Amino acid sequence: MHDMQLRVMGTPSVRVEGREAPFRTRRALALVLYLALEGPQPHDALLELLWPEAPRRGSLRTAALHVRGALGAQAWRLSTHWCGLSLDMAGVQLDALTVDTLDAEQALAWGQQPFLAGLALRSSPAWDDYLLMRGEALRFQHDRRLSQLAEAALQAGDFDLASALARRRCDLDPLSEDACRQWTSVLSRAGLRRRAESVQAAFLRRCEQEYGALPAFPAWPRAPRRAGWPSGRA
Repeated sequence: MHDMQLRVMGTPSVRVEGREAPFRTRRALALVLYLALEGPQPHDALLELLWPEAPRRGSLRTAALHVRGALGAQAWRLSTHWCGLSLDMAGVQLDALTVDTLDAEQALAWGQQPFLAGLALRSSPAWDDYLLMRGEALRFQHDRRLSQLAEAALQAGDFDLASALARRRCDLDPLSEDACRQWTSVLSRAGLRRRAESVQAAFLRRCEQEYGALPAFPAWPRAPRRAGWPSGRA
């Protein structure tokens, strides 16, 4: 077991030696998770991010004390320098760092909840912007990993898995042209052209409703349907 386990997808949490760390304030929790995700930070940047209305060094010092108290035996990980703060991540498990190495099963289950769900901070617009931008970056990473895994499954002839992965991409972003192209390509190559046409038609309707324009799709691949496929995941 890792000495520390940090979760930023869904409801955020910090577990120390198997137990939930008792953070006294939301800003203290936000501070430790931000340092874990973004690395060492100068004092001024942290104050602007977390205490924009009252950027006093005392607020940051107090939050740092709360972090150390919550981390208990792992308090040594938080280091205070003359110019800022840092968190030692050696041996720490952080779910956001695993996106590019997820296997197919993990990728299908990952990202069910938003980034740092519920960790809004009052009067901190920079924090709101960070939640949106970092969350979008993680969504992009997840989509890229799903695409890679779907392509690998397709090359291996596993149309069932390739379809499930491509469909997950479409579920996460119903207006992604790339995701729709991948899913319809998988379906067509598996011999399910009618199903592919239905998926494409639904996507085009969404695009027209949202943007008033329709993307052009390539001709359908002509691959024979594989015996025994599809199953319920298609």
